[in-house]
Parts: sequence; C-alpha cells; structure tokens
Amino acid sequence: MVEILGCYSNRASFKIDQMTTIAAALKRMDSGQSRPRPPQPVRKTQRYRLADRFTPDELAQLVARYQAGEMSTALAREQGIAKSTFLRLLAEHGVASRPRGLTPAKEREILRLRAQGMIIRKIAKQVGCSYDTARIFLLSVNLD
Repeated sequence: MVEILGCYSNRASFKIDQMTTIAAALKRMDSGQSRPRPPQPVRKTQRYRLADRFTPDELAQLVARYQAGEMSTALAREQGIAKSTFLRLLAEHGVASRPRGLTPAKEREILRLRAQGMIIRKIAKQVGCSYDTARIFLLSVNLD
C-alpha cells in the first residue's frame, strides 16, 4: 500500500507519517499503555472583578504612588488594567485625578527654552510632555 500511495499521491510523505502515527497509537491501545503526556504549565487564573484583584494594602500603595506623582498610565500598565479602570478605582477611593495638560511651571519652562532657540521636540522631551502639547501651547502664546 505504501508503494501505491507513493506513486499516486503528491502528499505521500504526509500520509505515510499519519499512518505511522495511527499504527503506533493502535499498538499502544492493544498493549494497554497510554502515551506519556508532558506536564502542563500552571496557569495563573485571572480575577475579573476589580475588588478581587487588589488587597486593601495594595490599593493604599497604588493611591500613595499616584499621589506622589507617578503617572496613571504607568501604574495601570504595571497592574495589567486599563487607564480608565485605574482612574475609576482612584475615584471610588476618593482620590481626585490630577489635571491634564501643562502646569504653569511647565509653561514657563517651555517659553524659556524656546526663547533660547531650542526646537520643540527637545523642549517637549525635557519638560515631559508630548510634542503636540508643546507645539499647541507655543502656537496659542504666539496668537495672543
């Protein structure tokens, strides 16, 4: 049968491998042996409810880190949750989110660096904001 299969099939080697595997399985079944299975990796179960994910101590640490100035996106990414979920968690614990945008100190720094002739990309990197935030701020200042 193998010779006929080899002559008339384009996928003869695949079929022969399948037949060999089937023959080995049938032989094991006749002898009562089972095929040894590799050990399965232990999967960490995902806890979906937010209340189940964090202990009160962990929540207190996250709140303290956010209030100390760490970025919400970094903290959310570290915990494996969305930023919106992290901000909702903070709001549920009575923590006000920081205002978005530039602080007056950052605005002054942007103006000072631009007056020195620095390009916007470097200014944004030094101040810690996006290129567009710095660019739009400089445009709004120039229009006034």
